[in-house]
Amino acid sequence: MYSFNGRFNNRLDDKNRIRIPAKFKADLGSDYKLAFGPGESIYVMPQREYQKILDSFGDASFFDEEAQNAIAMFTGMVYDVSEDNQGRIVLPAELKEYAKIDKEIVITGAASYVRIEPAERFAKTSANMNVSSVFAKLNALKKNQ
Repeated sequence: MYSFNGRFNNRLDDKNRIRIPAKFKADLGSDYKLAFGPGESIYVMPQREYQKILDSFGDASFFDEEAQNAIAMFTGMVYDVSEDNQGRIVLPAELKEYAKIDKEIVITGAASYVRIEPAERFAKTSANMNVSSVFAKLNALKKNQ
């Protein structure tokens, strides 16, 4: 199990490159993925977490067109990551556009993955955050297990 927690302010350079914080890199490993995430965010997933998602599709029949289309749609929204010599990754233009990222970003640990979003959106969300509501939602998740 991973324990991605904490948050870091960062910014894209002129070539749309960022560094994933060192605190997260050890658990991400060398083979991690970038993916479209809910709420116009970008998810950064270790390969093992991505594999868990793929395994959760079960034995979808090759002849189940709807299931195969959904799987293809999802896997088409996932990017392999390669770092340059200085440990930077390029944020693909499609992901940058989807998340509406300009330059300033926040990279947040989210338990089993890492989340990237524009700093402005993060600030707005955080300003409206109600800690009691967050705890209530987490408590409801706990009860569902």
